Amino acid sequence: MNNPQRRRESREPSQVQRLFRQLVREWLWISLVLLPLTALLSYRAQFNLHNTSPAPGALLSVGLVAGVLGLLLWRPRWALWVTLIGMACALISSALLADIRYWWSPTPAMLGMLFGYLIWNWRRLSVVLTYFGWELARLDSEPKVFPERRRTRFTGADRLQGQIMALEQAMSRTRDTRRFIADGLEYLPVATLISDPKGTILLGNRKARELFEAPLVGDDVLDQLARLGYPELSTEQRCALSTLPLLEFRDHKERSLRLERAALLPVDGDTPIGWLLSLTDLSAERAAEEQRGVLLRFLSHDLRAPHSAILALLDVHRHQEGADAALFEQIERQVRRALELTDGFVLLARAESESYQFRPTLFAMLVLDVVDQILPIAQQKRILLLHDVDEECQERLILADQGLLTRALFNLLENAIKYSPAGSTVQLKVSCQGQSLRCELTDQGKGIAAHELPHLFTQYRRFSSAQGIDGVGLGLSMVKAVMDHHGGTIDCISVVDQGTTFRIGLPLIVD
Repeated sequence: MNNPQRRRESREPSQVQRLFRQLVREWLWISLVLLPLTALLSYRAQFNLHNTSPAPGALLSVGLVAGVLGLLLWRPRWALWVTLIGMACALISSALLADIRYWWSPTPAMLGMLFGYLIWNWRRLSVVLTYFGWELARLDSEPKVFPERRRTRFTGADRLQGQIMALEQAMSRTRDTRRFIADGLEYLPVATLISDPKGTILLGNRKARELFEAPLVGDDVLDQLARLGYPELSTEQRCALSTLPLLEFRDHKERSLRLERAALLPVDGDTPIGWLLSLTDLSAERAAEEQRGVLLRFLSHDLRAPHSAILALLDVHRHQEGADAALFEQIERQVRRALELTDGFVLLARAESESYQFRPTLFAMLVLDVVDQILPIAQQKRILLLHDVDEECQERLILADQGLLTRALFNLLENAIKYSPAGSTVQLKVSCQGQSLRCELTDQGKGIAAHELPHLFTQYRRFSSAQGIDGVGLGLSMVKAVMDHHGGTIDCISVVDQGTTFRIGLPLIVD
C-alpha cells in the first residue's frame, strides 16, 4: 500500500519556539522591573530602620526575589510552592537576623515574590491562550471528513471562556472523528487490523474477528497470522512486522487471502507509530479464474475436436458420387464459422486475462514474423504487402508478450487484407519517437463510417462495410485488450471507400 506520496500536514514548529522565546522575554522584563523595585523598597525600609548599612539588607531581598524568579522559569509547575517557600524563607531570615541584632524588613522581598508569581502566571496564561487559539484555528481550518453537528458560537467578551468553549468543541469534534473512523473501519468489507509499532493489535474490525475467530485486541499480529497459516511464519525465527513479505496464501480453511500493509506515520515524522494491515479474501475470484481456465480448455480442445472431425468427414465424402456439393459447402462454411468463433473467443479471453508473460522483444523481428504469416493470404488475393521499419527502430526493444502481440498485429493485417479489394496495397510502417514506438497500418479498403468509429472495439460489433465478409467481431476487441495490457494505445482514422489507418503506440525500453 505504498506509495502514493504522503501529504504532510502544514505545520510550523517555529511558532511554538516563538511562543517560548516570547515567554522568556516576558520573564526578563518581569525580572528587570521587579529586582530594581525590590532593591529600592528594601533600601528605603532599611534606611527607615536606622541601620548603619542598609545595602546588605537590599542585596538579601534582591537575592531572594531573584532566586524565586529563576525557579519560576526553571520549574513553572512548582510556581505556587516556590513562591510560598521563598516568602517563608524571607520571614525566617528576618527572624534569624533579629537574633543577632540586625533589623531587616522582609516586606519588600515578599511583595517582589508575590508580584513576580502573579505577573509571571498571568503572562504564561496569556501565552498558553495564544497557542490554544492558534492550534484551534488551524484545527478548524482542516478539511472535514464527515458532516459535523451544529455548535453554538461564543458571543461573550471573556477570552478565557471563549477559548475553553472552543477547546471543548475541538475535543468533541475529535471524539466524533474517532467514532466516525472506528465505525467506518468496523464495517469495511475487508478484514482490517491496526497495531502498534511492536505488532500488538489495537483494533480489529468485524471481518477480521470473523476471519481469525478471536477478539484480537491485545494479541500479537504475527501470532495470529501464524495460526491462520501464513507461510512466512511457519518457522521459529520470525521477521519483524515491517519486513514481513506480503503474499497471497491459502489458510487452514483453504481460503485464498492476500495480506497488505501500510505504515501509519505521524504528522511531523517518518517513523511509523503503527501499522494498518488488511487481509482480502480472494476465494471467489480464484474460483472464477479456475472455472474460466476450465472453460477455455474446453473451448480450445474439446469443442474444436468434433468440428475438426466434421471437416475431415466432409472432405472425405465431398467427392463421392451423388454427393450434394452445395450442401457440403454450406455445412463446411458453418463449421468453419463455429471454429472461428471458438478461436476468437479463446484469444479474447487470453487477451483480457492477467496471465501475460512479458519479456524484452525486438519489435522489428516481430513484424517480420507477422508479415511471413500473412503473406500467403495477401498473395492469394493479389494484394501488395509493404512493410517499412525505420533503421532507428530495428534494434529497439519493447516489453511484450510475444505470442499475444504477434496475434494482435496478425488480426490487424488480416482485417486490412480482408476488407481491401484485389490488386490494392497494404502498408505497414514502424517508426520511433522519443521513448515510444509508432506503428501505422494503412489499407485501401472499404473504410469505416465516422459514426461507427466510436464503437470500433466493441465485442461482436459488425459494421456496414463488413457486409458479405465472414467474421464474428472479436478481432479488434482482442487487439484493444492486448494494447491496454502492454501500456500502449490504438486509434483509427478511416474514410469510406478510401481506406483505413490504424495507429499503434507502444512504450520502448529505456536503454
